[in-house]
Amino acid sequence: MRSDEQENEARAEFPQRIKNLLEMGRLKVQPASHAQVIALWQKAVQCGRDAELKGLSIDGALRLAYDAGHLAALALLTAHGLRTGSGQGHHEIAFAAASALSDELLQELVSNSEEIRGLRKASMYDPVIAGPGDRDHALIWVRRTLPAIQKALIATRPDLATQLQPLDP
Repeated sequence: MRSDEQENEARAEFPQRIKNLLEMGRLKVQPASHAQVIALWQKAVQCGRDAELKGLSIDGALRLAYDAGHLAALALLTAHGLRTGSGQGHHEIAFAAASALSDELLQELVSNSEEIRGLRKASMYDPVIAGPGDRDHALIWVRRTLPAIQKALIATRPDLATQLQPLDP
C-alpha cells in the first residue's frame, strides 16, 4: 500500500489533465507490475487479431476492434500506475487519460475511439446492421491505434520493449 506522500509525489509527475482526473476521482493511483501491463497488452493484441478473422460477423469485428483499443489504453494507464474509477464514462476516461499521457502519439485517440464506440454501440442496439465499410474503418483504427499505444508503453517502460508483442506477428 502506498503512503499519501508517495501518492502525492506520483501525482506531481503527471500532466495537468491527469491530475484533474485524479482529483475528480475518475482515475485512481494503483501501482502495477510488468506482468499486469503485459497481460493487458496481450489481451488487446488478441482482440485486435481476432477482429481481423475471416468469417467473423461485422458486429463481432466491431466489438473486438473497440475492445482492443480500450484494453490497450488500459495497459498504458496501468504502465503509469493508474486505473479508471468505476462508474459511467470509464471507457471515455481510459481513452482521454491515455491520450493525455502521450499527447504526441495519441492526439486523436479520444475522438477516434468515440467514433468506433459509436459503431460498436450501433451494431449492438440499432436494428440497422453495420456494413463492411464500418468494419474496415474499425480495423484501420486498430491497426493505427495499437502500434501508437505500444510505442507509448515502451517509452514509459523501456524494459518491456521485447515483451510486448506487436499487433502484426
